[in-house]
Amino acid sequence: MESTDRTLLRLHVEAVWDVRLPSLVLTDVELLPDGSQPSWKLCAADQASGRVYLWRPDVPTMEREALRLRGSAALAFPPLGAPLPGVHREVALSLVASPRSDQATARSIARPLTEKDRSLVEAFEPDAHDYYFRPERQPLIGVVISGHLLSLAHSSRRTPEACELGIDTRAFARQRGYALAATMVWTQAILQERLVPIYSADASNTVSLRLADAAGYRAFARLATFEQ
Repeated sequence: MESTDRTLLRLHVEAVWDVRLPSLVLTDVELLPDGSQPSWKLCAADQASGRVYLWRPDVPTMEREALRLRGSAALAFPPLGAPLPGVHREVALSLVASPRSDQATARSIARPLTEKDRSLVEAFEPDAHDYYFRPERQPLIGVVISGHLLSLAHSSRRTPEACELGIDTRAFARQRGYALAATMVWTQAILQERLVPIYSADASNTVSLRLADAAGYRAFARLATFEQ
């Protein structure tokens, strides 16, 4: 039977790369051929239950062995040495702890954005309002101060089971609790939809990882994808 962290890994990979996976009971798993196929050949993940290798079906056996040997260096945390060419590293996190702020405070700072707020979103990121107001990007949660949108949370990836957070804050407005408030309000909205909220960040993005920690998210997988 698929463990909890393996279920979260499956939900994360399916959401990010629009692929389909079988149940992750085994440690070596091929993507299902009837789904989309990603640019990477291997997605390796370290979890509490052990390492998992997710393969694109067309990768031959000999190449798999070579990629597997590169897995340990790529998954070392913190990273060892210079970035590896053709390898991307990230951390995937789920909500397991209480945030460092309370919900009432978060709701006093961040609020849902509606069609009436299109001009604020356009000013925040020109030419992106059509992207943000698609149904699959909901809910949009923003921090509006003095008529300006300073932080914006949205559903960057959505499946029937899970949603992944997208969060951006104006550089001059960071470290004021705005991103934390927006993340917390977004998380509660996703929970009310009875979906699994997931947070992911580049493994080198310490600022984003600190935000995740403050919002109550903890790592369930460290991943490396190999395109070469």
